[in-house]
Amino acid sequence: MPDSPHLYVKGTSFIQVQPDVATVRVAITENHKSLPTAKENVDKVMAKAIEIAKDFNIQESDIHADQLNIYRQTRYNRQTNEEEFDGFRVSRSLTVKLKDIAKYPKLLQEFVDSGINQFNNTEFSVENEGKYLQSLKKAAIKDAKKAAKELAGEFEVELDKLYSVSFQPMQTPIQPYVRTAAMAMEADRGSYKDAYNTGSITLNAEVYAVYLLK
Repeated sequence: MPDSPHLYVKGTSFIQVQPDVATVRVAITENHKSLPTAKENVDKVMAKAIEIAKDFNIQESDIHADQLNIYRQTRYNRQTNEEEFDGFRVSRSLTVKLKDIAKYPKLLQEFVDSGINQFNNTEFSVENEGKYLQSLKKAAIKDAKKAAKELAGEFEVELDKLYSVSFQPMQTPIQPYVRTAAMAMEADRGSYKDAYNTGSITLNAEVYAVYLLK
């Protein structure tokens, strides 16, 4: 921060877009006294699930099947006061990236039909956030300029020149001035799918600027 009189402001901008990618994480879990049987059952379901993913035009690079996880299970026998073998728990996880959101419900149903019995979570995202970033930064800069003019006007002082600017918060305990309303870019409706309401994702940009005063 400069030693001379100055204003420290923050500009923000945001846009709400519909996600166009679903990262789906599922798994198959099998409990059996026989480890070979449990492994065979898990492998069969996983192979079928992978084929289903390919049928949905999911690229092999977007299909990730983890290695087997094997747990030896025991249970406590109150009569003998001993732990007794209760079988094996075998599981395997699968992560796929679906780039056609409209097919998401159908993909889940086919996974269920294939024998997948564990659904961990689905992350909805935007495939190419970079195409929004430049416009968001420009809008944030415009908002910072308005914030500086607004604050200077309220205190009846005159802005001089821009001293510094950063897209990260500056190393100072002083909080920047922020306008009441952020710059909102027009929402992108191009990828909206009525088949499944995934909700919108908010992308944003921030800029921090220091203006000197005359």
